[in-house]
Amino acid sequence: MEEDVAAVAAAEPDSNESGGAHRAAPEPVTERGRRTRAQLIEAARRVFEEKGYTETRIGDITSEAAVAHGTFYTYFGSKHELFREVVGMLVSDFAAQARSVPATGYSPAERVERANRGYLWAYRRNARLMGVLEQAAVTDPDVREIRLDARHTWVKNAEAAIRRMQDDGQVLEHIDPYYAANALGSMVDRFAFVWLVLGEPFEEEQAVETLTQLYCGALGIARTPKVLG
Repeated sequence: MEEDVAAVAAAEPDSNESGGAHRAAPEPVTERGRRTRAQLIEAARRVFEEKGYTETRIGDITSEAAVAHGTFYTYFGSKHELFREVVGMLVSDFAAQARSVPATGYSPAERVERANRGYLWAYRRNARLMGVLEQAAVTDPDVREIRLDARHTWVKNAEAAIRRMQDDGQVLEHIDPYYAANALGSMVDRFAFVWLVLGEPFEEEQAVETLTQLYCGALGIARTPKVLG
């Protein structure tokens, strides 16, 4: 049945790259449908990383996924919708990395250090896609919305952590958690972009140490600097 629907869509022109009349398809209920949808997402990520968001066409994605062109519209309403799905998986990877940092058993400074290191690790795993996301967000309003949504997820988590430390008397009380999360998160994120996308030759241990010193210093978290060789 899914392939019958795809055959009808295959007759339509490839004009819905970012948005348009196609509606988002519901989540597939069959195992075959779920496999095909996952296949399209995986293929899309590879194509986006190779060609960039703007230059990628739906036909490029279906060719990479080895499915009929019209099959795309069985699962996604537009290239924009699929890109949001791909970025959603990226955000999930960052979130899983963040969850690996224990909320207890470590000092606030240790948690900041582990969180910074984890963010850099996750960024490295996703650097090519992050580069595509940053580039396209500058010129494409739809992608900018996706980028800001991803950023808001990370900022919200950081804001909540700062508030908890503030409640425990570990962060200066006059600091606004929302603005601090935005400012300090942007510092770490931009550093990761310059290092892992643009290729500035930083060294991981010094990068983590410096970012953690600045992060803790801004919040008033006590920390003894590490002496690196």
